[in-house]
Amino acid sequence: MKHSPVSLLVAILIAATAVASFKSTSHIATARRTRQTITRLSFFGSSSKNLPKPEDRTYPEAKQATYDLQPGEFGFGPEQIVRPLLKQTQLEKRKLQVVYDAKKHGWSAQAFHSRVDAKGASVVLVKVKGRWIGGYNPRGWASLGGSRSSVAAFLFYQKLIGWQKLRVARTGSMACGRDEFDAGIYFGADSLVIPLIGQRPKSVASRLGFYYESGPENKSTMLPRAGEDATASELYVISGVYAKGEEIPNSGGISELGFY
Repeated sequence: MKHSPVSLLVAILIAATAVASFKSTSHIATARRTRQTITRLSFFGSSSKNLPKPEDRTYPEAKQATYDLQPGEFGFGPEQIVRPLLKQTQLEKRKLQVVYDAKKHGWSAQAFHSRVDAKGASVVLVKVKGRWIGGYNPRGWASLGGSRSSVAAFLFYQKLIGWQKLRVARTGSMACGRDEFDAGIYFGADSLVIPLIGQRPKSVASRLGFYYESGPENKSTMLPRAGEDATASELYVISGVYAKGEEIPNSGGISELGFY
């Protein structure tokens, strides 16, 4: 049986329409499956390596300092003295170095900043009346003015046996109360202050309870006598040792308050 040209043309058009309809249905189904997959990923998460990982909250200074101590190193240098205090900090496992020694480099704010700026997280260690006190500044100094805050900062003082840490008393408490080239050491506005200026560059002041807690002994100061300033006999700043070209966290400016 022969088909006319018109019949053949009609048959071809019907076949083409059927193919197009099948492709359209296939595309719709594929799109629907894609949307369903995206929805499942949005609500339930995915193990796909291509998806961004959740924020890492294990960074040690995303939270307040721990009161716990860690085993120290044998020795009597400033690096060995502060090592037990550095649990849950950037410096916990990093080699340490003294970057500022007031007796050697000078009891002045300018000498201090010339040695400590851009060194990152640092420990201040000062001896008053034969006892060590100090503070840990996760932000370091940069002589940029203003303050540099961190919830992970802490103060510490030497007890008859061991150490006592004092954590910040409020979120965002000032780890560095004054980051100015002509100002010395300020934890908070008054919690631990060694101005390194004027006629008494070795003067030390400490008022607890506002920026930093008073501790289990409910101290109003870390100094020998409440209401009186004291005089430092030794002063050191200890920072981490970094390889050439290695990034030093917080070595530059800090324009915002927060955890990091």
